[in-house]
Amino acid sequence: MHNIDVMCLAETWHDTDSVAFRRLRFVGYQVVDRPRPRPPSELPTMSTNHGGVAVVSVSGVRMLSIALGVDPILFELLCARVLSGSFSAIVVLIYRPGSEAITTTFLVDLAETLDRVVAYNDPVYIVGDLNVRLDRDDDINNKQLLELLDVYVFTVQVSDPTHARGGLLDVVATRHDDAPLAVTVCDAGLSDHHLLL
Repeated sequence: MHNIDVMCLAETWHDTDSVAFRRLRFVGYQVVDRPRPRPPSELPTMSTNHGGVAVVSVSGVRMLSIALGVDPILFELLCARVLSGSFSAIVVLIYRPGSEAITTTFLVDLAETLDRVVAYNDPVYIVGDLNVRLDRDDDINNKQLLELLDVYVFTVQVSDPTHARGGLLDVVATRHDDAPLAVTVCDAGLSDHHLLL
């Protein structure tokens, strides 16, 4: 059993006022979420709303949503300040659907996001499902992503496969000058993507 104080969830498949998140809030958890917006043509509907991101924490941890002023086209974004006692950190949660091609627009939007968060003095964690094969050294998308993160002084802290069919698609990245994280990849059996601890 893992004692998890803060959990970042990508591809949550939820809508505004989700029953699952209302239940979590009711029993004392903090939830900051951003469902994938539905186009007006889909409202109202009972179809699954693929996508969405959320950060959930235990009651002793406070969270504040941060509006970065960025509206990315090719990925979903949620930024939150996490506070516990004297500890404060910025969490940037990203979900980029694997069904979308990786384009220059993705990198431009990611650079704009990183421009906004590098100014924070708190530790910054870039986390989520980027659907970029970080385990393929010869992949141009991998190279471009890692170069962009390096320009903003971020290092990917995950080295093990994060998907049930292999491949490193999910990321936890921190600043170069922050202490390295020991990220463990765990198959929780709930998804084809593994849990990163």
